[in-house]
Amino acid sequence: MCDENFDPSLYLLAEENGIILGFVYGIKRKVYDEIKGMESEQGWIAAMGVHPSRRGQGIGSALLDAVEKLLKEKGTARLDVGPYGSAYICPGIDKECYSTGVTFFSNRGYTDSGESCSMQMDLWGFKVPPKYAEKKKNLEAQGFIFKPFAKEDTLALVRFMEKYFPYWLPAVRSSILLGRAEETLIIALEKNGEAAGFVMRAMDGTDERFGPFGVRPELQGIGLGSVLFFEMMENMFRKRIFHTYFMWTSGRNLEIYGSWGMKIFRRFTMFHKIIT
Repeated sequence: MCDENFDPSLYLLAEENGIILGFVYGIKRKVYDEIKGMESEQGWIAAMGVHPSRRGQGIGSALLDAVEKLLKEKGTARLDVGPYGSAYICPGIDKECYSTGVTFFSNRGYTDSGESCSMQMDLWGFKVPPKYAEKKKNLEAQGFIFKPFAKEDTLALVRFMEKYFPYWLPAVRSSILLGRAEETLIIALEKNGEAAGFVMRAMDGTDERFGPFGVRPELQGIGLGSVLFFEMMENMFRKRIFHTYFMWTSGRNLEIYGSWGMKIFRRFTMFHKIIT
């Protein structure tokens, strides 16, 4: 309810004699997003569910039909299930826990948009693998600097984010303004002081949540990303944070994170529907 785009008219309940049987949470932007604007034709189903004892009776279908109608009246042309900006609950439908949900949306005209995965890593007894410690030494010999964020790095980091990772700029800016960045953000700098990469945690205030994370495109492939990743793992271990996770990645990133020790713990199917 504290989300800036929350609209009670798009949060629908199915009720019988005062007992809630199901709900659907629809979203349409009310507030301009500095990166994506108003996304005037986009809408989301952030979450929905029906009480297990009442499934198969048409309650879910009625809720979905109703919220689709309301969103369409507000100008929505495309609906995505789950991945609403950085405030999503889940990035799709859990294929194992909610396999019936996959069938439910498929049967109602939603198209599979691909798979996303959540990953995690145990940090008990963590040590930086020797090959990445050596990689860090080699990069430092080339002039790269790896360091916790300090206020004097703000301009270099903001310029870097604006140019290469604008989607994550609000999260980084918020971390700086809240005074958390010095504890939760590590940057890689070139000799000339320009930012080459960054890694962050606790984006939403949850200490063990990893990300966002990125390296300047022309510098990818030389090991900056792996060094930044393990710098953050070591940082977390030293602060007695013994578990880390992130909610959403896909494609080649699964292989990269897997090679660093991350393991998949949830798989999601992403769905969308054109409702014009």
